[in-house]
Amino acid sequence: MNRCVTFLIGILLIAATGCITPERIAGDMPAQEVTQLSATPVPFQSTPPAVTLTTSAPKTTVSATITRPPVITPKKTQAQISDSELNARIQDAKNRLDQLKDSDRADTIVRPAQPPLYCEIRESKELGYLIDTQTGDMSFMKGDYGSIDINLFRRNMTPGHDYIILHTHAMDWYICRGGGTIGLDTFSLSDLAAASGLTEQGYHVQKMIAVSDKNYEVFPKIRDDWKTKDEVYKGVEDIEQRMEVKFSIYDPYWKKTFYDVDSIMPLLAKELNYTYIVNHVVLA
Repeated sequence: MNRCVTFLIGILLIAATGCITPERIAGDMPAQEVTQLSATPVPFQSTPPAVTLTTSAPKTTVSATITRPPVITPKKTQAQISDSELNARIQDAKNRLDQLKDSDRADTIVRPAQPPLYCEIRESKELGYLIDTQTGDMSFMKGDYGSIDINLFRRNMTPGHDYIILHTHAMDWYICRGGGTIGLDTFSLSDLAAASGLTEQGYHVQKMIAVSDKNYEVFPKIRDDWKTKDEVYKGVEDIEQRMEVKFSIYDPYWKKTFYDVDSIMPLLAKELNYTYIVNHVVLA
């Protein structure tokens, strides 16, 4: 295989990284809930106050109604389901996604080879599950080829609740001019930035899980401390400058920069103060 073909396949590998797309969040903000408090009304008195006169000194007795402010019971945050119940739901969602990610349920297709790269490509749509840690409810959704819109998750979320977000990175393969490879990957940079937008809207994302060739988990060490898109990409730039190693490459054909997230993820998780786990092994 010549160097040109090798380069193209390398780009395809990096480009295969699926992602949760956060770009549409800003235009679809959920309406805020408004709670109206009504105080107990003061009864109207139709009878004037009684007045008693004496020969020594006037003494006035006035009957009055004393009203107290209504007792408002603060709304309690619903308790989370037990750890055993939550772990069972997470494992159930992982198993289902692992079975479905390369099936007809994921609309798996094979695209014929076309110029200029002449690559035959097998692709599946990304699938996801949302788990509400307060109620235990699980919601299934289907995304697109190579991405899944974060709003598909948000539509099933309640402000103030905590959630686990799972999605697939399917086992897509590419055969280019006789050479074959499989695209398997961890999170994309878009995945890491998506939870920040949800946090700004009042939702709590405990962790994100990618189901691919392995199970990948990531979550901030401080609750709700998900970094924004700018902070994520700034973290990559800082690592590249500090280590003097490039984890990205600009492709003039696609006019886009691609990132080797698999290699940089353990370093980036530390940079962002995240915990990063691969198949139950903590890497950051």
